[in-house]
Amino acid sequence: MQPAHPFEQGIGMEFYCTDGPSIGGRLRDRFEDFVVEEITPDGTVLEAKEWPSETAVGSTVSIQGVRSKYVQFVLQKMGLSTLDAATIVAAAVKVSRHLVTYAGLKDKRALTVQAMSLPAQAFESLCRIHLSRIAVREPQYVRRPIQIGDLWGNRFTIVLKDLKVDCDIASTLADSLRGRPILNYFGVQRFGVARPFTHLIGKSLVKKNYEEAVRLMLSTTRDFEWQGPAEEELQTFEGVPFSEDSSDRITKGARYEQAVAQHIIKHPADYERALARVPPRVLTILVHSYQSYLFNRLLSLRAKSGLSISEPAPGDFIIQLDQTHSGRDSWLFVNDRNLEERRGLVRSGSYGLAAPVPGYSTKLPPSKQSDLLRKILKDENLDLKEFRNMNARPLDSPGGLHLVSIVPTDMHTQCTDSAIVLRFNLRKGSYATVILRELMKTNPMDLA
Repeated sequence: MQPAHPFEQGIGMEFYCTDGPSIGGRLRDRFEDFVVEEITPDGTVLEAKEWPSETAVGSTVSIQGVRSKYVQFVLQKMGLSTLDAATIVAAAVKVSRHLVTYAGLKDKRALTVQAMSLPAQAFESLCRIHLSRIAVREPQYVRRPIQIGDLWGNRFTIVLKDLKVDCDIASTLADSLRGRPILNYFGVQRFGVARPFTHLIGKSLVKKNYEEAVRLMLSTTRDFEWQGPAEEELQTFEGVPFSEDSSDRITKGARYEQAVAQHIIKHPADYERALARVPPRVLTILVHSYQSYLFNRLLSLRAKSGLSISEPAPGDFIIQLDQTHSGRDSWLFVNDRNLEERRGLVRSGSYGLAAPVPGYSTKLPPSKQSDLLRKILKDENLDLKEFRNMNARPLDSPGGLHLVSIVPTDMHTQCTDSAIVLRFNLRKGSYATVILRELMKTNPMDLA
C-alpha cells in the first residue's frame, strides 16, 4: 500500500489501497458535476430530473395514496446541505425542524436527490410556497416517517476534469476498483472543509477541557499551517488581549463561533456556558469527528499490521448489512469456534467485517485489533469512559461499529473530450471521496 498525502496521514488516513499512479483531476466545477442519488432499501434509485420551470412546489406534484399521518416525498436540491434543506422546508411549512426527517445526509456542493418526510398536514403548506434550489416531487402518504438509516446507499455520478493522464488510462485504473475492498475511512469532509481540525475540538470536549475547545474553535492551529493562517489567528488566546474587533475578524461568516466569541467577551473564562451557544447537533458532530479520527487510525494500524480488511479473524466483529436504522446494528462476535461460520456469513454478503468507532460502550475482547486500539488510546491519553458525559447529552457518545472496507458496485466510466465520468454505488455510511482519492492521489482539500 502506498503512503497517503501528509495531510491525510494527520487525520488517520495513512494509506492508499491501490498502487496505481495519480490521475489528478479537478472536482466540482459545477454542482451538476457531483450528483448523488439515494438508493432506497428495496434498491430503487431516486433519480435526478430536470428542474421544473416553475418553482412553486404545488405546480409540480400531486399526492398519492390513502391519507395517513405522514407524507414522504423526493427532494432534489443543489448547493445546499441536507440540514440546510430540512431547515428551509421546516420554516416554509411552519413546523419544528425535527419534524422534517430524512434517511441520511447528502453533500452540499452537489446536486443530490433523497427521500424526506413530514407530518401530512404540513405538506399542504409546502405546496403553496416557492423554494430556491429545491424541488419536491412524488409525495405519498405513509404510516411512519423516514428515519436515519432508511436507505441502502447512494449512486454517485462524478465528473473529473483536467486529468494528469490520458482518459483511457484513467478509465482502466477506475475499472480496476470493481469488486476491490477499499479501506472505509471517514473522509476529510468529516473533519471540516474550511478548517479541517474538528477532531481536535472534539477531543477537548471529550476530555471536558472546555477552555481548550473554545481556544481551538476560535483560532487556527499550527498543525494546519500549510493552509497559511494569518498570524493574528495563531496568536488568539495566546497572551493577546481578546477583543470584539479580533472576534469579528477571526469568526467572520461563522455564526456558531461568533456566538461563542461574543459570550467570552461578555463573560471571560466562562467556557462551558460559551459552548452552550453552539447547537447540540453541532457539538455531537464535533465528538463524532474525534471518534472518526480514532477509527481512521485503527483502520490504518489494522492494515499496517497485516490483518485482513475484508475477512474476520478471532476477536473481530461482523455487522448485518442492508439493515435500516443504523443506530441499532445487528452484530456478531467472531471466535475460534465460529470462525468459519462467521466467514461464511461475510462471503455470502449478508454481513461485513466491522471495527469499533470508540465510545464508552466499546468492547475490547482479546484480539490483535483490541491491542491496536489500546495502543491508540494510550497515545491519545484517553480512557473510553471519558466518552460518557451525563451532564451534557450532546457530548455523551457510546460509540458503535463501522465497516472496515467498502466495495464500489456497478462501476462505469465514460471518457469525454476533457474529462472522465465515473458512476458507482456505495452502501450507506461510506464516502465517495474515499474511492476518488484512490485514483486522484492528490491534496485532499481538492476532494472536499
